[in-house]
Amino acid sequence: MTIRRQFNLLLASIIIVPLLCVSFIPLYVYFTSPERMLIHNYKSFKRTDMIQLSDNDWDILFKYVHRMPRNVEISLLALNETVNILISTMQGLNANTSIEYSQLLDIVATTQNRYFYQFGGPDFGENKQNLLILSRIKKTSRQSRRFGIIRYSIAILLSFATLIFIIIVRISHNIFSSITILEERAQKIADGDLSAPLINELQENNSNEIISLAENLEKMRMSLLDSQERRSNFIMGISHDLRTPIAVIKGYTEALSDNVITNPREITKSFEIINTKTNQLENMIDSLINFIKLDSTDWRQKFMPESVYDVVAEFGKSSVITGTVFNRKVTYNVDISPDIKIDMDKQLFLRALENLFSNAIRYSNEGDSVSISGAQTPTSCIISVSDTGIGIAQKEQAHIFDMFYRASSSRREEGMGIGLTIVKNIVDSHGWKIAVESELGKGTTFTIVMPRT
Repeated sequence: MTIRRQFNLLLASIIIVPLLCVSFIPLYVYFTSPERMLIHNYKSFKRTDMIQLSDNDWDILFKYVHRMPRNVEISLLALNETVNILISTMQGLNANTSIEYSQLLDIVATTQNRYFYQFGGPDFGENKQNLLILSRIKKTSRQSRRFGIIRYSIAILLSFATLIFIIIVRISHNIFSSITILEERAQKIADGDLSAPLINELQENNSNEIISLAENLEKMRMSLLDSQERRSNFIMGISHDLRTPIAVIKGYTEALSDNVITNPREITKSFEIINTKTNQLENMIDSLINFIKLDSTDWRQKFMPESVYDVVAEFGKSSVITGTVFNRKVTYNVDISPDIKIDMDKQLFLRALENLFSNAIRYSNEGDSVSISGAQTPTSCIISVSDTGIGIAQKEQAHIFDMFYRASSSRREEGMGIGLTIVKNIVDSHGWKIAVESELGKGTTFTIVMPRT
């Protein structure tokens, strides 16, 4: 149940309880009304000739009868030579019958151990009437009957109030326990402890809005965990990949300083190796800086609508020139309307294409082909970079975008294995998709799908 529904239920309960208490008053009046116990047609005697009363006397009689408590039995008697029973709620005294005075007294005498009797009658003023009202009430049940309905009603109200109290307690416990758990877990995250999950324990408390918040916090926790793991791998990767060129540079430098290498040709060759390793270090550091920018918020710039055709065609032209240097057959074909524009960071997109093209050059042989193509569909633009190089094994294709991962076919090449990770981050940051198709010995194709807006 959502928190809004729980509060609505709580509000309804707060309103209903006072209304029930107020409705108890007319309910009590209804159940204690003497008209519910008296003969319902006793007013019909006004239309008979059995009693000769004026309208005013009838009103006095009705008011007198109406004031009788509901648990009192009555008989309206007309006293003449005999006792005429006009109306009656008493067992043994039937209406519309006549009895002797002695019989009436016998009935009273034989039942007085069970009833309290009282003779009375309305005051008709100077108009003397021979009417008498005999009333009686049971000795043992007078109080219990009087308060029976009241006790029953109070019991209902108390039961309902108890139920409302239980509901309020459950709602409050549900809300506050979930908030407490969420606060504790959030504090642990703030303190750097990312081991305790949020969502499982909160789901048991069944608080939907809080669970929705917890789901976002859980995503944040998992992202922080992933970031920690990536940072750890990042540091280990740096330590491993930078150690090799540094060790080579250090070794040749010490050899030159200690005059271990004295041959001029060997000295020149050593300097060439040192220069090569220095350039390698520079490229590694540049790649690491680029990756750090992509993995932080510094790179996030406002995207601008760019013509996909112009960007890819520009890159294709420069790639053809680069291909001639490396003796590769580079072609490009961009079948995309120049009017189609997609929001992007142009420099980041070009960097992604450059990394894909560099891999195609690196993992292909002289004379192989590299093609860059672009196509459009009603919903997207599709950019592909293909080569006829050595290819990637099927089992390794799922990991090629992982940081520092290097496929077995690429280990003969120098690098840290973060080029494709950068490409993946760039593509993801734009909300695009990237896929790879490859076969050993036949080549590889990387495809970027860019949704059109």
